[in-house]
Amino acid sequence: MGSLKSFAYHYVTLEESPWKQQREDLIETYLALDNDELLHYFRVLAGIPDKGRGLAGWYGDGASTFGQKLGAFARLYLETGDVRLYDKAVALADGWGECARASRDVIDINDTYVYDKLMGGFLDLYEYLHYEPAKDYIKWLTESADCRFVRTVRRDGLQVAPIGEDPEHHSRLVIHPESGEGNQSMIEWYTLPEQLYRAYLLTKEPLYLRFAKEWDYPYYYEKLAAKDFAIGPRHAYSHVNTLSSAMMAYRVTGEKKYLEAACNAYEEILVHHTFATGGYGPAECLFPAEEGYLGDSVKANWDTDKRHKEYRNFGDSVVTRDDQWGSCEVSCCAWAVFKLCNYLLQETGNAKYGDWAERLLYNGTGGQLPVTSEGKVMYYADYFMNGGCKTTEDGRLHPNGASFEWQCCTGTFPQDVAEYPNMLYYYDISGLYVSQYLPSTVQFTVEGNAFCLKNTSRYPMEQRLRFVLHGRSEQLFAIRFRVPSWASGQNVVCVNGEPQAVQAEPDTWMELKRRWKDGDEITIDFEFTLRLVPVDSYAPDVAALCYGPLVLVCDKMSVFEGDMQHPSEWLEPVEKEGYSYAFRTRPGHVKPFGWLTRDFYPYCEVLEMEWYYMYNRYCGAPASLQES
Repeated sequence: MGSLKSFAYHYVTLEESPWKQQREDLIETYLALDNDELLHYFRVLAGIPDKGRGLAGWYGDGASTFGQKLGAFARLYLETGDVRLYDKAVALADGWGECARASRDVIDINDTYVYDKLMGGFLDLYEYLHYEPAKDYIKWLTESADCRFVRTVRRDGLQVAPIGEDPEHHSRLVIHPESGEGNQSMIEWYTLPEQLYRAYLLTKEPLYLRFAKEWDYPYYYEKLAAKDFAIGPRHAYSHVNTLSSAMMAYRVTGEKKYLEAACNAYEEILVHHTFATGGYGPAECLFPAEEGYLGDSVKANWDTDKRHKEYRNFGDSVVTRDDQWGSCEVSCCAWAVFKLCNYLLQETGNAKYGDWAERLLYNGTGGQLPVTSEGKVMYYADYFMNGGCKTTEDGRLHPNGASFEWQCCTGTFPQDVAEYPNMLYYYDISGLYVSQYLPSTVQFTVEGNAFCLKNTSRYPMEQRLRFVLHGRSEQLFAIRFRVPSWASGQNVVCVNGEPQAVQAEPDTWMELKRRWKDGDEITIDFEFTLRLVPVDSYAPDVAALCYGPLVLVCDKMSVFEGDMQHPSEWLEPVEKEGYSYAFRTRPGHVKPFGWLTRDFYPYCEVLEMEWYYMYNRYCGAPASLQES
């Protein structure tokens, strides 16, 4: 399969769905942010008087997500045509430019994280809005970074060598959050190449190509390319995010080792390091040495079957379980996965690379609460056996008093929802590819003839997919639909009511090639079935219940007795107000009292502060319960 092309935030419209409503709510919340408050930090640096006080929380302590907000506004404008988004993006960029011209302190950033996010935001404005000043901004920032950033980074990514104080530019010497030593300004340095390679492709400036190569991550990429996964504890989100740097390195250099690293990482992390939702990174840690860490992370400390009573966190420190860390840093983790899947789908054309994005689309970002006007966000998703609840309250506080408001996840969440239309459809010279199934409409052309395909279903809140094609002329071409990894049952496809004899194997493209005409209707039934997905191979009795693409949660903490291979034999569908689907255990399957029953329903439809239980124990009770 050759390379696929993205619609790049054009020509795709979201139709009514919870995901569209989520995007509309977010747009209004972020448009309501006062530009003076967003620019206050930079104006203080530049010595420019202003009326703002700045935002509280992380943003007020460094405006670290300014670039992410710019990028989200640009992409959301392309998708919605809402000119307010365009105006806000340009006004904020102009305001930053005024500050940068007034003082070098605005440009001379000592923080790789902030530099990376500013580069991404300004590149979005340059590429998508044709905002020409951004070309100067990225050059100013990169020329400064080239002179200032420390190159003595250990290539295993865990620490940086201590550097001396720069008396002219006041480099910060503080604790590195991933290693416990070094210079915090070098945080997540390995994510820099993605935007630098992108800058090179857009401008052809050699500076960006050279600088991108300086931040290569050979330790990580070489291990992944060789399928050596003894990597050691790593920060979860950024070590999936850096795979986008590998993909951009492949796109620019053509070196296969980068593609092999990303493909192998995709397989390894999805199979061995993710929950049923597609989320990953308990305590924000990936690749710890402890076997069974994923299953242990959802068990309470009092659980007698817990292998390890403590966590290994991403700084390689052993710590006690703290539920404030949660199971998945959902906004950031989803952003890294959405980007990776997009790169892999485009470069390989392989349908399987839509699977991880699907899981997080429905059960990750799809299950998030709205960001509040105060900048509170559902930072973590909780999958604990002893229960979780969705909340935007965060019980952590920085030593300097900065609360967890307007933090990193308030930068990635708007990028996530802006990405929704961009991950649904792809195309090549032979026709259209449908990768995800949110209700939506796509406009495309084949050999100069215009067509429109509309998904009129409420999928996944209803099972049947319905598409209607419109076009002024008849045309021979293919429409290919991604068959989900879980769709191993009776998959039925009809065109204008007539069943089609087509292959519908999981993780492949199902091809419908014919002479299409206006009004043709396609219906697809990927059979939704109940299945139990164990948390990992070390805890096969701890599992989440899934139904089609949706992860279900239980209403009470329980131990179940029933055939794990055939849950439909002891769970039956019921009506439950407020939920699209619900299932109830038949009597005799909730231990230790045979008359008890439990309900299951979609995690993505659980409301704020409503307790739920995603992972439960099956096929027998813990020793303590058996003895009693």
